[in-house]
Amino acid sequence: MSRHQSRREAGYRKHVPDASPVRTAAGRAQADDGPPHTSCVGPSKPASQPRGENTGDRPGRAHAPQGWGGSASSGHSVFVLDCQGRPLTPTTPAKARKLLRAGVAEKAWSKFGTFGIRLLVATRHETPQTTLGVDHGTKFEGYSVIVDQENNLNVKLDLPDKKKVLKKIEDRRALRRARRFRNCRRRPCRSDNRSRKNFLAPSQKVIVDSRLKILRELCRIYPVSVAGIEDVCFHHAAKRWGTNFSTVEIGKAKIRAFFAEQKINVTEYKGHETQELRQGFGYHKTMDKSEDRFESHCSDSLALACAVGTGESVEPGPFLAVDDTYRAVRRRLHDTQPGTGGIREPYSTGTVAGLRKGLLIGTPRGPGRLCGINKGALRYYDRDGKRQSVKAAHWISPSFVTR
Repeated sequence: MSRHQSRREAGYRKHVPDASPVRTAAGRAQADDGPPHTSCVGPSKPASQPRGENTGDRPGRAHAPQGWGGSASSGHSVFVLDCQGRPLTPTTPAKARKLLRAGVAEKAWSKFGTFGIRLLVATRHETPQTTLGVDHGTKFEGYSVIVDQENNLNVKLDLPDKKKVLKKIEDRRALRRARRFRNCRRRPCRSDNRSRKNFLAPSQKVIVDSRLKILRELCRIYPVSVAGIEDVCFHHAAKRWGTNFSTVEIGKAKIRAFFAEQKINVTEYKGHETQELRQGFGYHKTMDKSEDRFESHCSDSLALACAVGTGESVEPGPFLAVDDTYRAVRRRLHDTQPGTGGIREPYSTGTVAGLRKGLLIGTPRGPGRLCGINKGALRYYDRDGKRQSVKAAHWISPSFVTR
C-alpha cells in the first residue's frame, strides 16, 4: 500500500479550491466579516487533526509524564470499540495494526485526538475492571483511567472562564433593557427563570457542561465501571474566604445523575483523604496547578482511581492537556454602538462560511478555533490565544484543543 493510499484511507483530505463548505451538525449560516467564501474550507476530516498510531511526540498528543519512564505508545494505549460502538478492553499498537491489516477493524479517534480502532466483527464483551479518578477544581481538573492494572490515560482539563460568560450575560441584559425604551416590538417576559427547578446560572452551567463533556468522552472510549471522585464541601457560613469552592460544589447533582445513568459505582472522598491517598501511593503534586504536567492535577485523580480499584500504586501513563476555555461569539443582531446616521451594523450570525464558530480547524501552524473571515481568509485563534489568518482549512472538527 502506498503512502498516498494509506492517507486517503485514513480520511485525510487536502484543500480543494472549488469545494463547497462542509455542512456539519454544528449548524450553518453566513460569515460575519464579509460575504460567504465557499472556497476557503475543504472537506471535513473525521478527527480533530491528521494522526497516526504512534503520536507520543506530536504536539497535542498523549505523552508520558515528566520524570517517569516509558512511552505513550507502549502498553495498551489504543482504545477499542465493538461493531456497535461500545467500549472494550484497550489493546497495543502492534495488535491494532494486525487487526487493521486483516480487515476486521477500522481506524477511529477520540475527541482528545487519541488513536483507537473499531471492530467490524462481533466479539466477546468481557472487560477487566476499569476505574476512573476525578479531581475537581475551580479552573483546572484532573481525570485518570485505569484498565486492570495499567494507567491508560490522564487528562488535565482547563475549565471555561465563568467571568467571560458573566460579561456576555451582562451585555445581553443591557441590550435587552435598552430595547424596552425604543419604539419597537419586543417579546414580553414569559417566565421567571430563577424559579425553575434545578436551575443553574449560565456562568456555572458552562463549567458543569464542560465536566460532563469530558466524562462522556472518557466513558465512550473506556468501559468505566467504578469511579472515585473528590467531594468538595465547604462551610461557607462559618468561613467567608472559600467563595471559589462554590464553583466546584454547584452542579454535583448533575454529575451524580450522569454516573447513575451510566451505571457506574461512585465512591466520594474528602480533600484530606485525597491528599493521604496521594502521599500513600507516592505521587508528587506541584504547587502550580496551571502547569501542563501530570503532577498538577492528575496525581490526585490517579490516586483516587487506584483507591477504588486494586488499592495498589500504578505507574502513570499517557498525559494530555485539554483546553476547553474558548467560547465562540454567537448570534447577535447588531453592534452595541450606532454607526454613521445612527444605524447599528449587523454584528454576527454565529457562523463563518457555513461553519459554526468555535470549530477546531487545521492550519499550517497547528490547530485553531474558527472565529471569523476577512478578505477571503479564515480568522482563527491559535493555541496561545492570538488571532491568525489562513487561506484554507485542512480539516474541520468539533473536538477539544489539546496541548
